Amino acid sequence: MAGTPLGKALSLLEALENERGSASLGEVARTTGVTKPTAHRMLALLEERGYVRRLPNREYALGPRLITLGDYARGRNTLVTVAGPVLDRLVRQCGETVHLGVVSGRSLLLVDRREPADEAVRLAVLPSSLTSLHASAAGKVLLAFGPDTLLEQVIENGLSRYTAHTITSSDELRAELRQVCAQGYALNEQERNEGIRAVAVPVLTADGRCAAALSAAGPIRRLTADGLDRARTLLARGAAEIAAADIR
Repeated sequence: MAGTPLGKALSLLEALENERGSASLGEVARTTGVTKPTAHRMLALLEERGYVRRLPNREYALGPRLITLGDYARGRNTLVTVAGPVLDRLVRQCGETVHLGVVSGRSLLLVDRREPADEAVRLAVLPSSLTSLHASAAGKVLLAFGPDTLLEQVIENGLSRYTAHTITSSDELRAELRQVCAQGYALNEQERNEGIRAVAVPVLTADGRCAAALSAAGPIRRLTADGLDRARTLLARGAAEIAAADIR
């Protein structure tokens, strides 16, 4: 699948979803392993259809067509629809940025997010909507309560290091996930971004499936141990409310 034209086109789009928000042709080619002539040809077609846009600095970014598709899909996703009011309440109660995350391939996809109204308490660095499972609280929840095959795929793909605190040992990750299962929540102590910590809980359906993860994140100077504990309690209540609905 990855080597097909469709697989290559999807890889190009995913490569443009980075923390900078854009990438040069060379960067896209290196990230995806697609040759520059092929990448250029495919990006031109995606640009023509509105899925990619060309910036004044000649870099590429995701295009407006994806916004309309995303809005369409979001409005027909019962999980996102049900979780919306819960996220609205949680951001007010926690006073921190809250996320709803699901598994996408071998990555964590943040399908919804709420930030505090007070700009002074917003995260200086917001995570990409697609990020590594092993280096986030929500991702660790999804790994801990997900199928064993997913964990093996993530480990086989390599545990990238983002900070000095990132777990890069498979044995250490397995031990961490056993603890997450036992306690029912996961923590992220500056493992993806320096100075940022988070807590996450699973959204478990009646049949025991982990449909999503709810998380709250903030700077370590503000999100203390007491704050993490309070956020965890609020997130657990919110997750139970979401799980009680007919989500799919």
